[in-house]
Amino acid sequence: MNAFNLADDLIEPYRAIVDFVAHNNIASNIQLTKSERRELAYVLHNACIVDGVKVNIMSAIDIMVESLKRIILDASTEKLKLPMILPIESMEGITE
Repeated sequence: MNAFNLADDLIEPYRAIVDFVAHNNIASNIQLTKSERRELAYVLHNACIVDGVKVNIMSAIDIMVESLKRIILDASTEKLKLPMILPIESMEGITE
């Protein structure tokens, strides 16, 4: 039994955008450079659509987890709010 199955399932909708960024921005190094790590961190600021609203990935994760919480705790019949990934489009910058 894997204690991380639910966490794995929850991040799966975002795998495509991470894979895309990794494929296009990361060399085949064993260790990531500072620049490559920064590019991966920027993924959280890319746009997606959740429940008809354009939000960044970080907000989408919050919305999805809140949705799951309501479904479980309130026995809600609402559907899990999953993201629709958009082409790479940063919504806000990251500062170091």
